[in-house]
Amino acid sequence: MDENVDKSGRRRAAPRFIDRETVVDAALEVLAAKGFHGASTREIAKAAGTSLSNLYNYFGSKSEILEVVLEDTARTLADSLEAAVTAAGEAPLARLDAAVRAYVDFIVEKPRASVVGITEFRYLEGENRAEVVAQRDRTEKVFRTAIADGVEAGACDVRNIGSATRGAVTLCDSMSTWYRPDGRLSAVELADLQVDLVFGLVRAANRPDSAGR
Repeated sequence: MDENVDKSGRRRAAPRFIDRETVVDAALEVLAAKGFHGASTREIAKAAGTSLSNLYNYFGSKSEILEVVLEDTARTLADSLEAAVTAAGEAPLARLDAAVRAYVDFIVEKPRASVVGITEFRYLEGENRAEVVAQRDRTEKVFRTAIADGVEAGACDVRNIGSATRGAVTLCDSMSTWYRPDGRLSAVELADLQVDLVFGLVRAANRPDSAGR
C-alpha cells in the first residue's frame, strides 16, 4: 500500500518541513500564552503548521523545544547587546547606556520572546540549561564589564560590582513583565527611563543626557 495513502484510500498531506525559526516562533506563541506546563506539543505543532509526528522528527520532547527557544532568545539578546556596546566606543557610561537601550529595543521588538525567556527558564533542567546559561552569561558580562570599567574610571560608584551587575540586569529583565505594546510611552521614552534607573543604581557620575549619546 502506498505509504502516502491512508486506510480509507485518501492521500495524506505531505509532512511540512519545519525549520528552527518556524518552531521557535510557534513555540513562543504558545508558551507566551499558556506557559510551559499549560502548553502542549500538539498546540506547538499546530501553530507551526505541521503534524505532531512531524514535529517529533526534529524535537524529542517539549523540554527540548523549550531549550531551543530559550537558547535562541538568549543568543539573540546577547548578540544585540555586544554589537551595541562595540558601536558605542570606549567610554564606560556610553557602553552601559548602549547596553540598556539595546535591551529595551529587544523587549519592544520581541515581547513574547522576552517574557518567555524570563518566566520559563526555571523549567529547564540538566544539560538543557547549559547552553542557555552560557548565552545569559554573555549578557551579564556586557553589563559587568561596563560597570567595572566605570568604577575604575571613577564614572560609577558601587560597593560590589557583582551585585550592581545583577541589579542592572534584573532591572532590564523586569521590563518584559510590564511592557505593553499599546502603552503610552514610545520605545525611546522607555529606554530613557530605563537608562536613568540603571545610572542611578550604579551612582553614575553623569546622568544619561551626558553619557556619551
